[in-house]
Amino acid sequence: MDNSLIYAIVMGGSFCLLLLINCLPLLLRFVKYLFPLLLKYLIYRYSLADVLIQLIYIARNDITISQAGLRAGTLAIINLIPLFVVPYLSTLADLLALFPFKSAPEQVRSYTILTAYTIWRHLPSEKGFPRVYIYISAGLFLLIYIYQGYMIIRRNGIFHYRSAQAHITHEYSAVRVRVQLHKPLDVKAGQIINLWMWIPSVSFWSFLQSHPFVVISWAERAQDHLDLFIEPRRGLTRDLLRYAEGERAMHPWVLFSGPHGKSIPTIDCENILMIASGFGIAAHLPYLKQLIHGYNAREVRARRIHLVWQVRDISVILAAQSLLNGALNEDTLDDGWILAISIYCESSDIGDKSFGKRANVRPGKAPLREILQAEVAGKHIEKKLVDNIDWDTKRLVEGELESGGQARRAGQLLVTVSATDDIRDELRSAVRGHLTDGVSFFELDFQPSH
Repeated sequence: MDNSLIYAIVMGGSFCLLLLINCLPLLLRFVKYLFPLLLKYLIYRYSLADVLIQLIYIARNDITISQAGLRAGTLAIINLIPLFVVPYLSTLADLLALFPFKSAPEQVRSYTILTAYTIWRHLPSEKGFPRVYIYISAGLFLLIYIYQGYMIIRRNGIFHYRSAQAHITHEYSAVRVRVQLHKPLDVKAGQIINLWMWIPSVSFWSFLQSHPFVVISWAERAQDHLDLFIEPRRGLTRDLLRYAEGERAMHPWVLFSGPHGKSIPTIDCENILMIASGFGIAAHLPYLKQLIHGYNAREVRARRIHLVWQVRDISVILAAQSLLNGALNEDTLDDGWILAISIYCESSDIGDKSFGKRANVRPGKAPLREILQAEVAGKHIEKKLVDNIDWDTKRLVEGELESGGQARRAGQLLVTVSATDDIRDELRSAVRGHLTDGVSFFELDFQPSH
């Protein structure tokens, strides 16, 4: 059997295995056992395992120089199949129960289709088997495209009188968008949508662009509108800010797909450390609302939420101030609170400032290792006697109390991050030393570029 065929079968089997794992909850026990080891030795560092995997791949594909060109072309086609089978990689991630892939601009997708056609034209006509790869990709693409189109039409109410519409405003250096839905939609914390907007006054070709945005609104039930907090970069998002600053009312017709992505489970975590930089705060806002609501309703174990936010200047703080104040106002159960906010500003013209008792702005960069060490040790978690808490809360912490009635440190620390590459690298390095302390580390779907 040809080695390329073996490789194609193995890759296809890998996709089937992902689907199988998603449908067999019994395998979760085994995955839970292996997960800390994978994090420590494969994911959070460049180790010997990375080198071994690459050597195995190279050894398996060891060929003579005369075969190198043909083998490279065949492997290139096989590796491109996952990119061709769906119009949006986030749709493929949903089908495979994975965290969504990074979205690509419409122009890149057009180039992908052109590349597929070019490859097909250059395949030898006397050999039909290599063309099978392209036919499989085209068939899967068409099938999933029809499915996605149906879901977009259904959720946007295209053939109904009331279709989805957006209300666009601005707040300091940020763009705020509220998408009014055709019918209520269930969106979990941390999920994203792909949004199309046609605004001829901003750009006539805006309908050809789609952008992924994290949904910052959260509700216990299905939502009738979705709120977005957008960083103006360049192109359409920069033009939206410019027009919104000119006090022009914009209520464009929009289409969206989604929600995409998976929500991180937080119900069993006692201590949550959230790390954000810049507009990465948007990815944490729905989790804040979900956790505080669950705490007020006695549905989660959370006893402390610490949000650490690294910013370059104060403008983004002012843009998100009303959103954070909303979370702080909800966190008042039993005349106490579980949410603390630490903001570190790199701007040199800012000193220590306070935004109330639970939000402080400090100059410089956040000492992430020190902060993580303090949270692992549970230094800031208020310890309560069992007799001083109500029955529902006592039931939540049952089995986690030491003799004498004092709440022990269970080590359930969840660390989430939506930040720049250097901050994520530093956190990975710091978390590696605490994996045996019950620390879980997740990088959220949305990651800011700077």
